[in-house]
Amino acid sequence: MPRVMVVPVGGAETVRRLLEEFNVSLRGRRVFIKVNAVDFRKGCYTSPEAIGAAVDAAYELGASEVLVMENSTQGNFTRLVFRVTGIADVLKRKGAKPIYLDEERSVRVKVGELQVKLPKVVYKSLIEDRDGFYLNMPKLKTHDMTKVTLSLKNQLGFLYHDDRRIHHSRFELHKLIADLYSLIKPDFVIVDGRHATVHGHYPLEKMLDRYIVPMGVYIAGDDALAVDTIAARILGYDVSEVEHLKLADEKHKVSGRIEVIGDISRFNRRYPHKHIGVYPEGVKIVKGKERACEEGCVDNTLMVLEMLHVDYGGRGEFSIVFGKGLDKKELENLKPPVLIVGPCAVEEAGDFLKKRYRKVVEVPYCNDLAAVLTALMKFMKLKATQLVPIPATSLIAEWIKAKLHGSTAHTPPLF
Repeated sequence: MPRVMVVPVGGAETVRRLLEEFNVSLRGRRVFIKVNAVDFRKGCYTSPEAIGAAVDAAYELGASEVLVMENSTQGNFTRLVFRVTGIADVLKRKGAKPIYLDEERSVRVKVGELQVKLPKVVYKSLIEDRDGFYLNMPKLKTHDMTKVTLSLKNQLGFLYHDDRRIHHSRFELHKLIADLYSLIKPDFVIVDGRHATVHGHYPLEKMLDRYIVPMGVYIAGDDALAVDTIAARILGYDVSEVEHLKLADEKHKVSGRIEVIGDISRFNRRYPHKHIGVYPEGVKIVKGKERACEEGCVDNTLMVLEMLHVDYGGRGEFSIVFGKGLDKKELENLKPPVLIVGPCAVEEAGDFLKKRYRKVVEVPYCNDLAAVLTALMKFMKLKATQLVPIPATSLIAEWIKAKLHGSTAHTPPLF
């Protein structure tokens, strides 16, 4: 029977006790820690305190080397996120090595029915040879497209941006996450539940009090699906409601036989997973009647629109078109410029809209955040340097370092 421990947040001693409770031996081993650092926005990432505690605990238990890895979301690059969040400073102080997965060489791997690229270091150490100890440390968050994002969803960060923009749709995303879990299973999971991030995974910093909920717990165990099941329950969601957990559970059959160590009775709320939806008044949004995937073209686009408007004052009059089965009359009365997002809308309406309106931007992928961010910043008269809380010279320096080290991250132009 899988065990899941829910304990008060603490430092290295707490993390060490959790590992020892499950008889984890790290002596002489390399420890790979996969954190959640999709973005540098507050509430988006595993806390540097939790990461530092895990690094200390690993060394105390005899690890030969600790490596902390991530590949940030599209529109960003990992080296920058580690710098801005303070994760890079913590790793330097603790003697751990950062692995920016967007800068790593790749190998092509079959995941379920899909062929995708994975970082060679991940494939060699965590799949082929399995010589590394793999600790997965997600942040406790709800998610617009998957209801929750925990250790199984955290593994989507192993994919490069090229593959994410293609497979991030209703028809592939959930199965891809479940199939990744069948391919790569963490040796141990610690969910950083200092706070829960709700209303989706992309908090508005000017409304942060609506997104951040104090929890004060670590949720841990050596069965990732069991840990995610309990963490989802703490957020108010059953496995049957979270498609990727449901798919994984149908194969691995964990949810009905978990022993929970620790009192979770105080967690009795269902936290919202959808973003709040504060958009500029001048934007017209048109969705197809047959198809407009929340997991694909729709939700990330609208979250970026909301973030640029609320946190950076972005405004403007323009239109965004999604999906299939579009109303011809609506398309004839858009506010230009027009952003068409997703292959369905581009295929159905792209030619018509380019003939009718002078300025049309097409994004022909299910979820190409960098391209969407680039277009929306242009429409709203914003620059990338306004979105990053470090001097422009430092941003440029980090970008140059990333490119020199081979980063394949998709990012908007810096100016």
